[in-house]
Amino acid sequence: MDCNETRQAVCVNETVFDSTVEIPLEADLMLPDYCPDIVKILKCTLHPCIKSSTTQGRQLTIEGVCSMTVLYLGEDNTGGELRLRSIDCKLPYSKSVDLKNEVQQAIVFIGNDSSYCNCRAVSKRRIELKAAVGHKICAVSSGEQQVVTDAAEDTQNPLGIQLRKKVMEQNTFVTQVWEMLDIREELELSAGKPAIRNVICSRVCAVILDHKLISGKIITKGELRISALYCVDDNDEKAGKTEQMDFVLPISGVIDAAGADDSCICSANYEVCEYELIPKADQDGENTILELRAQVMATAQVCRKQQLLLADDCYSTRYACEGHKKSMNFLSLLDAVDHRCMYKGEVELPEGVDHIITGWADAQQCPVRFSTENGECRAIVQIHINLCLLAEDTDGSVRFYDKTEQMECSFPVQAGEESTSLLFCPQASVIGFDYNRNGSAVQLRCEVQLKGCICKLTRCNVMEEISVDQNKPIQREDDCSLTIYYADAGENLWEIAKRYHTGMQAVMEANSQVQLDEDSGVSKREMLLIPILSN
Repeated sequence: MDCNETRQAVCVNETVFDSTVEIPLEADLMLPDYCPDIVKILKCTLHPCIKSSTTQGRQLTIEGVCSMTVLYLGEDNTGGELRLRSIDCKLPYSKSVDLKNEVQQAIVFIGNDSSYCNCRAVSKRRIELKAAVGHKICAVSSGEQQVVTDAAEDTQNPLGIQLRKKVMEQNTFVTQVWEMLDIREELELSAGKPAIRNVICSRVCAVILDHKLISGKIITKGELRISALYCVDDNDEKAGKTEQMDFVLPISGVIDAAGADDSCICSANYEVCEYELIPKADQDGENTILELRAQVMATAQVCRKQQLLLADDCYSTRYACEGHKKSMNFLSLLDAVDHRCMYKGEVELPEGVDHIITGWADAQQCPVRFSTENGECRAIVQIHINLCLLAEDTDGSVRFYDKTEQMECSFPVQAGEESTSLLFCPQASVIGFDYNRNGSAVQLRCEVQLKGCICKLTRCNVMEEISVDQNKPIQREDDCSLTIYYADAGENLWEIAKRYHTGMQAVMEANSQVQLDEDSGVSKREMLLIPILSN
């Protein structure tokens, strides 16, 4: 017969997708009328941003947008000097992947992988772009399963059920949210800066500084770090020259997160998806204002810590007993990573370089490995950094230099058990960049921020059902109330009690003079007293 078990619904998980996907992109760009003809393409950059992820049945679909910028040297119709110019385009993209199983709900972790872009000038007014965007995707299904947590005994006909129980901490995911923040702001040039003719190139990154959970909401605060290289107005005495202006703009946003409260744990992040910097005239009619229009994606994963009491083995002291086990996975958040590391390097410039116009860096392709040394587990992230410099020669010609370097960021992680798999899809972004020229060498420094969730997927056997056959009572070999047993070092107390069909608590009470723990083995050879329970 089935015994009267106490059952509980627990959240179980399974990795249904874990791979890198590549999405090809193509575009054919025609220069607007106000852009000068193309003489030489210097650099093509791209910035992908995920806007949403959805699961339906056995399919996962991600939606994103890729912002592309082509930096080139242009010449107007008068045949004047070559000037820096740029053209931007935004390409939406989507990618669907097949999951291992059909899921009702999934937690999706997405990180940026290697991306590349090739462009060529088909004519003086047309550019052909071919690119590919890479994303590391890990999807984990989330569902409920009924498991045994206790077994009640019938007082009139006790079944003598013994359960081996263990307490496991689990951070159950409550929700995963994506919220777009629209930013509109006017940025004024510093006093003494010449007016703007046109923006040559710009970079905007979003940094989250703080977040707070309240009932059903996540309040976030951060800042936009903006760098703009522009050509000064022709009416200025510095016509044809370039200037750079940097801004820091505080931003904030409220994200709806159903089921979240201040007892939950949250990992939140900002990502700039799209932006525009448009020169705007001030009261005097000079372009000393930059109008910023930006879309910032705010994402968050919210989980709640709880303790699970699970049974993974059973027996009866009176009857034949069978426990039906099932291997299950449990996902828990180990750490909400917000780690920063600094890159320092050097670039040698060729002869004839007069000055550096501007510089920047991009971070991508972040393979992760976990290493354990001296009992400490560490996450090691290898980041590929593309360093870029624009320089002007003494004769006024513009040169572009780039160099790809690798750096490693390492930080400790809570050690996992042998039956644990660690999951991490980091997002790396350069949030600070500066350079210092010393002769022909340029020292570069850039600050890289790593964001993401490190999770563990723990696999263990859990009792689903217990059945007891009252027609098969336990047969005792002799009629004694106590047996002496010599346990070898390493023997498990639970297995000993199960072998003799006696109670765990009775064994521990009969051997109170010995250091015993039902979850671990006997430390050395010991003589144990084994009480034999009567029927």
